[in-house]
Amino acid sequence: MAAHLFASRKHSYRDLPIRYADFSRLHRFERSGVLSGLTRVRSFAQDDAHIYCTPGQLDEELNWFIAMTKEVYSAFGFDRIEVTLQTRPEKFLGRIELWERAESALRRVLEQAGYHVTVLPGEGAFYGPKIGFDFRDVLERSWTLATIQIDCAMPERFGLSYVTPEGTEATPVMLHRAVLGSLERFMAILLEHCAGDWPLWLAPVQVRLLTVTDAHDDYARNVCDQLQQAGIRAELDLRNEKLGYKIREAEMQKVPYMVVIGDKEVNTATVAPRGRKGEKIPSLTVAELVARIATEAVPGGAP
Repeated sequence: MAAHLFASRKHSYRDLPIRYADFSRLHRFERSGVLSGLTRVRSFAQDDAHIYCTPGQLDEELNWFIAMTKEVYSAFGFDRIEVTLQTRPEKFLGRIELWERAESALRRVLEQAGYHVTVLPGEGAFYGPKIGFDFRDVLERSWTLATIQIDCAMPERFGLSYVTPEGTEATPVMLHRAVLGSLERFMAILLEHCAGDWPLWLAPVQVRLLTVTDAHDDYARNVCDQLQQAGIRAELDLRNEKLGYKIREAEMQKVPYMVVIGDKEVNTATVAPRGRKGEKIPSLTVAELVARIATEAVPGGAP
C-alpha cells in the first residue's frame, strides 16, 4: 500500500523523506496449538511505518529510529535490550550490491550509537536486512520488539523514483519500521514484566481515596474532585468496610497511591498517602500530593 501511495505522484528530492504510518490490522491463520494469550494471536495490529528517503538521508533516518526506540523503552522501563543485525538469507530479492550497502549502513549506525551488535547471518527478510531490538523479560525470555529493515527489492520492482537536484530520476531508499511490534504482544509482555504493577503514568487508577467512616465521605469527595481536576486518575472507596480491608484490596489491585481519610485529615485539611508497597509518606496537603504525582507520573519517572 505504501509503495502505491508513493507511486501515485511524482516526487522531488525536496519532498523526501516521506513517512507513512500504517496501523491496520493483520491476520495470520495460526494453528490452534501455537496460540498463546496475547503473545500469539490470529489478528493483531502493528505500529508499522514506511519511510522513503534519499541515500544521503539514510543515516539520519536510522538514527531517528534508534533515538525513538531508546526513548520509548526507557519510558516503559525496558532496560535489558540486545541488538541484532540480520543479514542476507540464501533466497532473496534485489541486487547484491544493494544488500551489501544496506547491511553496511545498519552496522555503521549501530556502532556509532555505541551498541554491541550481534550478527545473525542469513536471518534477514527475503527483501532486506534488518536491525532487531530484543528485550529480555523477568522470566529470561527474549522478545523481538523494534525492527527496522532496508528494502532492497520493492523500490526497483515497483519502479519508484524521485527527481534529483540534477533533474535525473533516482530510486529512493525504502525503510520498514516498527517500535512496539505487535501491539497485542507488547501489552502482554509489559503486563508480565511488570506483574501488573504498572508505572504510575500508565496505571488505570493512580490514586484511591479510602475513608475510615462515612463521616469522612464529603471531604474525600472534595479531595477526589481536586485530584481529577488536576488530571489525576483518582477514585473513591466509600464502602462500609474496615480500613485494613480496603488497603489490602487496593494493594492487591496494585493501585500506586492509597490515600486514607480520617478525622485528622478532615480537621487539618490534609491527606495521608500510602505507597502501593507500604511506603510511609508524611501527611500532605492536596496541592502537595498533586505536585508529587505530577512529578512522578511522567514516562520514565519514578514508579
